[in-house]
Amino acid sequence: MEKLKSYSTSDSMLVTVLCLLCLLSLGLAAAPVVTLESYPLTYSAYNAKQSTKFINDTAILLTKTATITDADGDNLEKVEVEFAQNFVYGDTLSVTDTASITGGFDSATGKLTLTGPTTTANFQAALRTVYFKASSTYDFYDVPNYHNKVVKVVATDVNSDASVDELRAINITMPARVFTEWVTMSVQQSND
Repeated sequence: MEKLKSYSTSDSMLVTVLCLLCLLSLGLAAAPVVTLESYPLTYSAYNAKQSTKFINDTAILLTKTATITDADGDNLEKVEVEFAQNFVYGDTLSVTDTASITGGFDSATGKLTLTGPTTTANFQAALRTVYFKASSTYDFYDVPNYHNKVVKVVATDVNSDASVDELRAINITMPARVFTEWVTMSVQQSND
């Protein structure tokens, strides 16, 4: 009969570490996680300063409380912020470059790419400074299906592990008083 070997705690720790290293080498490393506000962003389409236009020409922050984490502590390579629904040419996403992150917006596709590499904390801070502005090339009532938009955010770490899409809805609104004035103007113009 064979004698059973006894193993010490340090032996089992070594086995655990080796198993973890094997899992990481198989591509089971942790991907970044992006979290945005769960409620929609509201953007007023009306700008009182522009009496003949109904589209606001000011930009608003996309998120104030976004978080980005990476369980295995990897730096991030990039964060992509893009329109997932109802992008109209002229809609913009913008960010101010920092010492460690540059931003580039593709106006044809509606994608803003923040490029590092740098820490998740730096990317999180940059993501909290991304601005949205609706296109001023269409009238709010001429394109009713494009009022509400969805933006998605994806973070990719230096090991090319990408987060799942995190979505944020943007509801573009028009005050009722302005809508009534617009309908009245339209009816008057068609009667002339």
